[in-house]
Amino acid sequence: AMVVLMLARLPIGKLALLGIRQAARPVAKVAMAAAERSKTFQECCVSASRLMQTDRLRLPHDQAVQAGCTMLGEAVVFGVSATVLIYEYQRSKDAERHRQEDAREEVRREALNHHAELRARLALLEHELKGQREEMAALRAEVARPKRNASPLRGDKYKRGKSGAALSK
Repeated sequence: AMVVLMLARLPIGKLALLGIRQAARPVAKVAMAAAERSKTFQECCVSASRLMQTDRLRLPHDQAVQAGCTMLGEAVVFGVSATVLIYEYQRSKDAERHRQEDAREEVRREALNHHAELRARLALLEHELKGQREEMAALRAEVARPKRNASPLRGDKYKRGKSGAALSK
């Protein structure tokens, strides 16, 4: 069960790319062996060595073919490694781009939620303000209305008669 769990966590894509890289050397050896037997390849190697000949360096036929095979093998290994590297780089860039897009989408969602919360809060405050304005208008109207049974002197403990003289309680 532990082995299955560990294998589940391994990135299969990376393992496959590693396998391709490791297979490049044997493939290069096979290509070198096939090229060494090919008369056309041998002629190309000898012609190439003649183009590069100097007074100090003249390759015999066998050495020219061997050098060409070595160069072919290295080119195969380099080509496979470069292709895998470019693929991994591109995949990494794509993953980073997706992470950034996801992060932007999350920020956008949060902003929309926050915006909705602010709109709801604003509507509530506007409703409260309307209620307070109505209450203020009612209070102003009550203050402006004359009182019917109010005596001119508030808090006066004595009732006054027609003449204005104070009467006792």
